[in-house]
Amino acid sequence: MGSHGECQTDSLQTSEDSRPSRIRSRSPLDAGYRLSWNLGDRLRQLDTVTLTSQLTDTQSRRTLSVYDPDGDTYLVRLRTAVGRERYREVPKSEFDLDDLSRDGHWNLIT
Repeated sequence: MGSHGECQTDSLQTSEDSRPSRIRSRSPLDAGYRLSWNLGDRLRQLDTVTLTSQLTDTQSRRTLSVYDPDGDTYLVRLRTAVGRERYREVPKSEFDLDDLSRDGHWNLIT
C-alpha cells in the first residue's frame, strides 16, 4: 500500500521538453511563446525596449501593445478592460500588424 503523494497521474507528469509550446496562429494573442507576467513586464520596462504600436478592440475594450526588444521578435502585451495583462514573445515573421488593423477588429492607435 503506497503512501499519499507517491502516485503521479499523467496530467501531473512533466514532459522531457520543458520549453513552452509554440502555437502557430494568425492571431498575435495565440502566436509565439507565452511569457510569465513578471518576465514580460520586466522586459517591457527596459530602456532598450521601445513601443512600436498600440491597438484597441472597441468591442471588448482590450488593448494590444507591441514592443520591439530586439531585431527578431516582438513583445506583445494584451491588456483586458479590467487591467489584466498577458505577454507573448512573437517572431516578427509571424506577426503582421497590417492584417490586424485591416480586418476591422483592431484599431491602430499609435
